[in-house]
Amino acid sequence: MYDRYTIKQMICLQMGCQMEQLEDFVHRAQHHDEEAFRHLVLTYTAVVAKTTQALLNDRSLAEDAAQEAWLDVWRGLPSLRTGAKFRPWLLAIVANRCRMLARRSTLVTAPLEASSRLLPGPDDVTWTAMQRETGMEILAAFKTLSTDHQRILALHYFADLDIAEIGLVLGIPSGTVKSRLHRALTFMRTALRAPAPMELEQHP
Repeated sequence: MYDRYTIKQMICLQMGCQMEQLEDFVHRAQHHDEEAFRHLVLTYTAVVAKTTQALLNDRSLAEDAAQEAWLDVWRGLPSLRTGAKFRPWLLAIVANRCRMLARRSTLVTAPLEASSRLLPGPDDVTWTAMQRETGMEILAAFKTLSTDHQRILALHYFADLDIAEIGLVLGIPSGTVKSRLHRALTFMRTALRAPAPMELEQHP
């Protein structure tokens, strides 16, 4: 029977092997190995797609941004310096492509709509279950937030970015990310506790 320490060692070993494998794919892709690049796309396609959706609030634009970002990655891989982390570099490219596409499309920054564009897909079991329980209340509360607070929540809970990654994508310090996230969650809790407006009865 495995003890806790042995299990931890096994998990760390497995994670280390996966990281080494990803680093190998990055190195090979830098030398124009298309198979290695396809593996990188498969590995990171979900986070790229969700990040573009959270930033652009438009499914079509988000898909265009993701495709163009991957082209930027392919072209830019040879210039990625040795030892640099691939995921932060990738997210920086994605964020830059989103900004460029937004300007090119003369996209007006408006509050994000809490719709299926920001909700996870059917494979996100936890979110799906939560949506079934209190979906309408959560959507209504989300719509009351400012654009910045909506975006910060979408990046953290939908795109699953950590504090440092959100700061990188938005171009703001980690401390600012933490404070905005805290305020957004506070406003969400307040909105969820607020009683629903009563509907006036219609009398004949």
